[in-house]
Amino acid sequence: MSLKWWGRTNFSSYPRLLGDRDTGSGCGEKYLISYQSMHRRAFTLVELLVVIAIMAVLMGLLLPAVQKVRAAAQRTQCQNHLRQIGIALLAYENARGALPTAFPGNPKAPYDMLPAYFHTWSALAQINPFLEQEAIYNRMNLDLPVYVPPLFAISADNQFAVQQSVRIFRCPSDTVESLGGGYGVPVLGPTNYAVCVGSGTTGGAAPFGSPWDADGAFRAKNPVRIADIRDGTSTTVAAGESTLGEGPEAFAGPIPASPQRVYAYVNTGTPLNDATCAASQFWNKDRRRGFLWATGEIRSGSYNHYLRPNDPTYDCVSNAVLPGPQNLTAVGFRAARSLHPGGVNSLFCDGSVRYVDNGISRDTWRALATRAGSETVSE
Repeated sequence: MSLKWWGRTNFSSYPRLLGDRDTGSGCGEKYLISYQSMHRRAFTLVELLVVIAIMAVLMGLLLPAVQKVRAAAQRTQCQNHLRQIGIALLAYENARGALPTAFPGNPKAPYDMLPAYFHTWSALAQINPFLEQEAIYNRMNLDLPVYVPPLFAISADNQFAVQQSVRIFRCPSDTVESLGGGYGVPVLGPTNYAVCVGSGTTGGAAPFGSPWDADGAFRAKNPVRIADIRDGTSTTVAAGESTLGEGPEAFAGPIPASPQRVYAYVNTGTPLNDATCAASQFWNKDRRRGFLWATGEIRSGSYNHYLRPNDPTYDCVSNAVLPGPQNLTAVGFRAARSLHPGGVNSLFCDGSVRYVDNGISRDTWRALATRAGSETVSE
């Protein structure tokens, strides 16, 4: 056993550690280790702060890029949902000879004494079999009104279906998960997608916002054929997206949330127009926007082009008091709205989906909503 020294270094001035090293000969070899050689230099506080600052800068550069990629992916997925809805609408038209109605408006006995507006099954509800949603459609009875007396709750035959959250009816950019329940069920399945009932005008003037005799590809009770779309299927919007609602329901006072998320309500029987809507101080009457995919009323399964995409003006709804089947129908100005930057996705009657910029002119946007207005539309 020998004491191994490294070179001629004099270790006497350093604290030393005596250790053993196995040389493979069965006996250990003594060696000296200098504490100085074991010492590792640590980061200084300044160096640590520099590293943290560099990491923060890199994350600041990367985060917007990641968010941009995520937003693009969500927009693409939203477009795919609309394409699938478009395929189903065209398959329905091919099978039935016409597109579905915005809502049937034709209650049958023993409920034929009810207002036609109570029979408001949406176009989305009608095309469920063509979306491979037979499990839901087979649990629905569309001959019944949506709301049945005496409590005007959803009938037992339809309660399972209306509680289902259907993925294809939801835009992935919209983070609102549930709008709660009502009408006798604990939860209602919401929708971001709605069919277009036209310009929101009658020949460019009042009465406004009615789905009856509407000038779009969809209207109440009377179905539209593809052949009826004389403006051309590639320049007529079939459906679009709109944000789900937020804020308190039946709220009186200043606007409780962004115009993207709330709607004003004008008292029942009051004519709907720009002035009455601007004067309203009542919000989210009964239910928030988009609350139920199964109903075709203006708050959920239908919308119009009276307002431009993502218009800063809030949406506005009322209930008409009129003789005949239109009595109590919800009428309104409901805009296409999205959380995508700069515009909205729109499904056209030829099945194509296009991204429409918020800056589109009002006249062009309304022209895209009519089926036979003979307007000139510039791309």
